[in-house]
Amino acid sequence: MAYTWDNRVKYVVRYMYDIDNNGFLDKNDFECLALRNTLIEGRGEWSAEKYSANQKIMSNLWNEIAELADFNKNGEVTVDEFRKAVQNVCVGKKFDDFPSCFKTVIANFFKTVDVNGDGMVGVDEYRLDCISRSAFSSISEIDDAYNKLCTEDDKKAGGINLARYQELYAQFISNPDEKCNAVYLFGPLKVVN
Repeated sequence: MAYTWDNRVKYVVRYMYDIDNNGFLDKNDFECLALRNTLIEGRGEWSAEKYSANQKIMSNLWNEIAELADFNKNGEVTVDEFRKAVQNVCVGKKFDDFPSCFKTVIANFFKTVDVNGDGMVGVDEYRLDCISRSAFSSISEIDDAYNKLCTEDDKKAGGINLARYQELYAQFISNPDEKCNAVYLFGPLKVVN
């Protein structure tokens, strides 16, 4: 159940976008994401210039997501509305065919996972990303998921680069197959209620 397409979409809403944990997406979540991304990208250092750029990106992202998913136009996007929007514009498509708002957020998430800024997500950064959202009692649980996620080419390269991350993220939300390796992009998943 944890790797079903439906659960993966719920996971994205709850753990990736719903920063204020109120159960739905709204403008506040994307304002919080701008601050969060600025601090993560700066490794804790503050940059008003980067924050301003992130605010613009996240404001545009919220506006695009609201346009695609806020079907009742109440300023909130529920899990069901987000699921329906992803189904309409992402399922069965590759990254290049995604709406620009999804492409933008995927690239921004990569920057927050690539903590050392070397252009690759290695196992150490993957571990940090996983524990920032979920609780685990064993490192092997996380490492096993990373090994299932990575191809031999990823391992030879030393991790996952931006293009590969974009491909994996696209598969995570667009591919209903529970056995594709992209289901491990955010670590071992739990069922989201």
